[in-house]
Amino acid sequence: MAALDTLEPKEVFHFFEELCNIPHGSGNVQKISDYLVSFAKERNLEVTQDAELNVIIKAPGSEGYEDKEPVILQGHMDMVAVKDDTTDKDMVTEGLDVTTDGEYVWAKGTSLGGDDGIAVAYCLALLDSKDIPHPPLEIVITTNEETGMFGAAAIDLSGLKGRRMINIDNEKEGEFITSCAGGARVYSKLSLEKEKVKGIKCSVAVSGLFGGHSGEMIKLGRGNANIIIGRVLLNIMKNFEIRLVSIVGGVADNAIPSGANASFVTDSANIAAIKKIVADTLSEIKGELENKDDNVDISFTCDEEEKEFDSFKVDDTKKLLKMISVMPDGVQAMSATVEGLVETSLNLGIVKTEGNFVTLEQSVRSSVESSKKVLINKLLTIGEVFGAEVTVSGEYPGWKFRQHSELRNHMVEVYKALYGKEPKLMAIHAGLECGLLSEKIENLDCISIGPDMQDIHSAKEKLAVESTKNVWEYLKAVLKGT
Repeated sequence: MAALDTLEPKEVFHFFEELCNIPHGSGNVQKISDYLVSFAKERNLEVTQDAELNVIIKAPGSEGYEDKEPVILQGHMDMVAVKDDTTDKDMVTEGLDVTTDGEYVWAKGTSLGGDDGIAVAYCLALLDSKDIPHPPLEIVITTNEETGMFGAAAIDLSGLKGRRMINIDNEKEGEFITSCAGGARVYSKLSLEKEKVKGIKCSVAVSGLFGGHSGEMIKLGRGNANIIIGRVLLNIMKNFEIRLVSIVGGVADNAIPSGANASFVTDSANIAAIKKIVADTLSEIKGELENKDDNVDISFTCDEEEKEFDSFKVDDTKKLLKMISVMPDGVQAMSATVEGLVETSLNLGIVKTEGNFVTLEQSVRSSVESSKKVLINKLLTIGEVFGAEVTVSGEYPGWKFRQHSELRNHMVEVYKALYGKEPKLMAIHAGLECGLLSEKIENLDCISIGPDMQDIHSAKEKLAVESTKNVWEYLKAVLKGT
């Protein structure tokens, strides 16, 4: 018996669990893309799969709806694949261990991928049905949305006839997203010189942070493990000579990093004093993150014997740590027109060491295009000052609010009829593919919806069961009335 067999709607949770059994972190989507193609072919549906592994499935309208205008349903097949410190699962080769208490669904020790697996599950359930009234459907499932919307950027939509699109990549039932921020990825690669040095190797690890989505949750002021570990190491280096061996943190540029670790070589005489610096820095950070990220911890351990290590030179270690310390991070500006909406932000999501290089990977977002450009230029300037090679990738436009929307009016009326109240129309700081796809389809009318989810892009991610059912019933009602 499958873990989610008892949940309603059965057809949606059946396909959601099938998707969870297929590893599908960003960049690892061949199997899930092939699964979608096989699903369509088994049902004699028209399907295309492109070089980026995007999948488009077309289904005719149900009886009485054959001649209606098509509706595009859209989501992405990849997920942010992260796990907690207690889990040794290989998320490249192994499926998720999904479980439920009847109220929520989650995966043991890892992210769930409700963002955006639930969209795909809704689409498959619709395509598999024999008795759900709907117009012709054009299902667009993109790849690698979480790492830069690369699938959406490359996809050819010239074969679509629909001009109304429901994006299912929202995490709050009853809120209709009508616009979102644009963004980009910025990669700063710093070349450092190594030398062999004899000494004691010590390790510092930041852990216990909440992490989470770097768009929706950036305004919460949660700690960034990469920024914190850079601060700890720079505090140490202000007092003692250290040579960095390695620094690693984060799993995705659009996920606030919950953990990071670094190792360095120093003289054994420095260890006691360094331990105090680490403790003092932790105390400072706990005070700063009080009521925002209360479980932050920083561990410090050292080997007992001196050995020879390949490590970065002292001056290069200092250069890297100074570069991290001046990197802007978090909220940069709030909207002056929409209360509580972040206008501009960035997130240092990944720091990694590869040979003689350390790379910093950042996600930049803004609802104001010029502000996005200014922030990107600031990162380019910082890279130039420190001698890093900086590249910008995955840049995508914001999605502007549409003043006159027949789709929005219809969906609002259906919502009011079902629930006796109006939905909230929202602008969000996160990035959605609606902006990119709107550039590919002239006069595209789109809205983004979805069921309640918590802590996406983290190992604490949960999908609400009742909300999943509500959105399913609502989606069917919207399609029936089109």
